[in-house]
Amino acid sequence: MTAISMLAHAEMSIGEAVNRAGEQRMLSQRIAQSYLLTIIQPQSPKGRDRVVRGIERFESNLSALENFTAAKSLAPDLDRVKSLWQAYRALALSEASDANAEKLLLASDRILVEANRYVGLLEKISKTGLGEVVNISGRQRMLSQRIAKNYLAYFQKLGGEERIQALYEDLAEYENVLGYLKESTLTTPDILTKLNRVEGQFAYASKGFDGLMQITGDRLIYVITGTTDSMLKNMDDVTKMYAAL
Repeated sequence: MTAISMLAHAEMSIGEAVNRAGEQRMLSQRIAQSYLLTIIQPQSPKGRDRVVRGIERFESNLSALENFTAAKSLAPDLDRVKSLWQAYRALALSEASDANAEKLLLASDRILVEANRYVGLLEKISKTGLGEVVNISGRQRMLSQRIAKNYLAYFQKLGGEERIQALYEDLAEYENVLGYLKESTLTTPDILTKLNRVEGQFAYASKGFDGLMQITGDRLIYVITGTTDSMLKNMDDVTKMYAAL
């Protein structure tokens, strides 16, 4: 076997496995959020493109996790995620409508539960504080996208008042976890710089949720989704930095 092929078949670390499993949580929410954008902004191809990219990434992660030999004992638990995935994928690719969006919102909640459960089981395999911090940091990626999803659902008058209630619960959790990560002994100066940047973005987005911005409609949607995407990108970097420790 050549050096290149050996690298291609190299076993990923437990930190990377937790990272990729955690990304599944985020993608379950990002895909739903992107689908809602196709309804709210039908003239833009952005939402549909993001749905397709999210589906491709979810399936790539599934394949990698299926081949992670250190977690073969968790195969039945990964199967629980897979059993929900095909129906979720079909809904995400369905014609954009409020009726289908209602179904997709519920499906995104269900697959998130199983994806989150699987990450927790992987964290236990790691048997280190590192696995825990990668899991917690990775969950922030999901929260940024669930926050945006629930806001868009509320904006579109879908899902009832529980969506706005869930939004504020997620905002509180997000803020608390940021504080926890900043105080972690595993947080390096470079990671702390990133976390401070996320904190500023979070404070800016919160003004939109609290109605403190003097903008409405499409402009507010642009600001909310753009800022939560920036939070996602920076927390993705942070999670990978923890996973590489």
